[in-house]
Amino acid sequence: NFELEKLNIQLVFSALPSAEAEEIEPILRQGGKHVFSNSATHRMDIDVPLVIPEINPDHLALLGGQKSTNHGGSITCSTNCTVMPIAIPLKPIAKQFGIKSLEVQSEQSLSGGGWQMMASAKKTGEVSPEILGEDAKIAEEVLLLLGEFNGNDVTLAKFSTDISCRRVMRNFGHLVKVKVELSKTTTEEEIFTLLNNFTSIPQQLALPSAPSQPIIVINSTIQPSIHQWAGAESLTNPDPAIDLRSGMAVVVSDLQVTDNHLSFNAFSENTIRGAAGGCLLLAELAFKQGLLI
Repeated sequence: NFELEKLNIQLVFSALPSAEAEEIEPILRQGGKHVFSNSATHRMDIDVPLVIPEINPDHLALLGGQKSTNHGGSITCSTNCTVMPIAIPLKPIAKQFGIKSLEVQSEQSLSGGGWQMMASAKKTGEVSPEILGEDAKIAEEVLLLLGEFNGNDVTLAKFSTDISCRRVMRNFGHLVKVKVELSKTTTEEEIFTLLNNFTSIPQQLALPSAPSQPIIVINSTIQPSIHQWAGAESLTNPDPAIDLRSGMAVVVSDLQVTDNHLSFNAFSENTIRGAAGGCLLLAELAFKQGLLI
């Protein structure tokens, strides 16, 4: 039972379990608070923006409808952690070449399943690879994120998806293997340059948590213990408690192109970019754009 009127709080970060988020986040919104949520509960609500700051910041316009009916309060959602290394590289690709179909195989770390899963796997030396319902969540979120805001709501992107997910014995970081059928032909060199040079509004605004290079393309194999800090200002001290950009970039490797078929691997730190770091960057963007007034 919240006494919200007594709390001098304007902005709330939520990492609640789904059942608790379903009850508590709307109460906070109705109390005039701006809620930035990592919970899955409200991600697909028609009036709640699901946003990765680099790829669909225009979807934040949905906040206007919420604020008008909730005493100025709102809910904004960050994505499923595995969506980050998929959607961020796909944004410039979709814009320039178009996408006809998407196939993804994920290898998701233990931390994505919570500390209890990590403790159990450490004790037994094994984990079930099955992640129930994850494929459907990823597919619907990617289509929403790459969709177009039409002034009232978001029109979903129109391409087919084939997603499969599995848990692996790695503590941190999610790896995805992506295959894309493009609407136009291209070359490896063209895709390499496009991804490596990609920047967006968070970089233009120099937001505190925005990596200067959100996509880093490498010619070697992804090494999770090293690349979990991608985006850091200095790899000699990549502590995300000090360097807000540490772990905020996506690493792409193994680019291959044949005519209009593209494949690549991508990696991001699920407990930073895919969790608190991504949600913090989202709040920084909304604040900088004056959307929390």
